[in-house]
Amino acid sequence: MDELLALCRRVVDIAVGAGADEAEAMALSAQEVNVELQKNDLNIAKSMSGNSLGIRVYRDRSLGFAYVNSFEEENIRDSVERAMGIAAGAPSDENNALPDPTPVASIEGLYDPQADDFGVEKAVELALSMLRAARDYDPRVTIDSGELSGHTGEKAIASTRGVEVSERSSFFYSVIMGMAREGDSVSSFDYQFEGAWSPSRMDPVAMALKLAKNVVDSLGAVSGETFKGPVILAPKAASGIVVSPVMSSASASSVQRETSRFRGRLGEVVGSELLTVIDESRLPEGAGSTSFDREGIAPESLHVIEKGVLRSFLYDSYTARKDGRSSNGHAGGGVSAVPVVSSTNVVLSPGETPLADMIAGIDKGVLVTRFAGNVDPVSGDFSGSVKGGRMIRGGRLEEPLSGTMIAGNTFDSLSRVTAVSKETERMFSTVVPYLAVDGLSVTSE
Repeated sequence: MDELLALCRRVVDIAVGAGADEAEAMALSAQEVNVELQKNDLNIAKSMSGNSLGIRVYRDRSLGFAYVNSFEEENIRDSVERAMGIAAGAPSDENNALPDPTPVASIEGLYDPQADDFGVEKAVELALSMLRAARDYDPRVTIDSGELSGHTGEKAIASTRGVEVSERSSFFYSVIMGMAREGDSVSSFDYQFEGAWSPSRMDPVAMALKLAKNVVDSLGAVSGETFKGPVILAPKAASGIVVSPVMSSASASSVQRETSRFRGRLGEVVGSELLTVIDESRLPEGAGSTSFDREGIAPESLHVIEKGVLRSFLYDSYTARKDGRSSNGHAGGGVSAVPVVSSTNVVLSPGETPLADMIAGIDKGVLVTRFAGNVDPVSGDFSGSVKGGRMIRGGRLEEPLSGTMIAGNTFDSLSRVTAVSKETERMFSTVVPYLAVDGLSVTSE
């Protein structure tokens, strides 16, 4: 990591020597092992490594950026020249400036030394165990696709403002997607995900068995009923319908573009007091965990919504400067582009109600395992198909559903959340419970 940081310092010096008023370099050295499954079989296994460098410069408050997949001196100098050329033709903006450094604390466990010994052979072994577990559960199960990957890498950032940070990390994940078929009856597709900082903390077999059970249980789906009433959104459905639009509206760039439903509402009630949404950059095993953001600033842990009250917006240095404040460390992106406002790990806090009690409290409703449709992040309007859904009658899960649609508005629904489960599910960089929402439109064929 010392070598990577030294490289970034040298690139910054080259940019200043070329006439930059301010300069920033981000370098990444990464290794990846990847195994893909397709159509009930191993498709491909590969190992890759690479270096990349992003160079951001400001001259007379004009921005220039260049990206290169090489640490060779000649390529670096060419990239600096390209960035300076872009800045020369770009408009000036008084908010174009790099951020000052902040104290950065490392995250314990973000890198596991076992990652260095994780090769293609081990990845293939785990991927095949995942495939066999799903197939052996029931012969009706078909695995459409799957993936098992291990990523290790080092990143470093240096700037003329004095930012000098570096970090080593590892992340492993597996994904499996499939369905079940019995005669003419085909279940809904389901997918399961698992991620961890260390390969020793993964259990792809348990994940595959969960998928197999879900798809077998959804065989024999029938049309449900048309009504307006309570719907339980499982974590995957809640992530798309609730979490994504909320975090989009909590971005300072959306607020400043006037495309946010939260504009001008800080400190106001925007949802049920059962709702708390946190952006947490130091979440254990989080895919988005990092000790510093794309600009080298330590991300703050933010309560975006706290018991229904809007508390925070996400800022990078550019949007913060426009609002006359400091960045809270939410510049996202990689080496191949300039930073943009982004979340790290999003946690929708669990409630106190077991899922079984949520179901028992509904006379007629629908459990939505997955949602396939459109969600407008600006208006919040959504509509689409219920996947892996079950009808709820008399407080019990009944028949699996097909040909069923749900529709509503995310921001209106925030105030109609009637229960939040104790149980949660992690999906890449989000952790979400089950949400019971009243007043949604359910339509069946």
